[in-house]
Amino acid sequence: MATSKRSTSTASTDADETQALGTTGAFAEASRQQMATAVESLGVMFRAAESLQQAQLHMAQRAALLHAQAAENIRKASSPVELVSIQSTLLLYEYQEAMRYWQELMGASAKAGAEMARRRAPREAADDGVATSPGAAMMGAAMSAAAPMADAFQQMFTAPLKAAQQAQQTH
Repeated sequence: MATSKRSTSTASTDADETQALGTTGAFAEASRQQMATAVESLGVMFRAAESLQQAQLHMAQRAALLHAQAAENIRKASSPVELVSIQSTLLLYEYQEAMRYWQELMGASAKAGAEMARRRAPREAADDGVATSPGAAMMGAAMSAAAPMADAFQQMFTAPLKAAQQAQQTH
């Protein structure tokens, strides 16, 4: 009888240890997956920051070139009308560059958001049993719908700029 108590006690201890290890193993796996997701998200955020920095760099390069050209044109100007024309053209170019800059920033932000949604979609599908993420589909649809509108908005300002350039070149 003492032997059966001991074997029952040993069996229950072994079962408790196995159950504890199973729970610990599942917890460790969940923690590892969460850590991988966090590190992956940081990678996406750093790529987004790089895209934003590139947009800022391009804007600064274009602005430097634009202002250097405007300074040269101002030096060559021979009348007050030319000065006003150069300043107004510079103002229009700056407005156009601001619109382009904001468009690049929004594009970089949307790209980062879409990448995050794409990376979440497989995990959400595994968790929910759904094949695609509704958030990713909505993000893609919104970006597709916004692109022509942003292009049309930019064209609204480039047409007067082209006319001003042609007028300035003919003078």
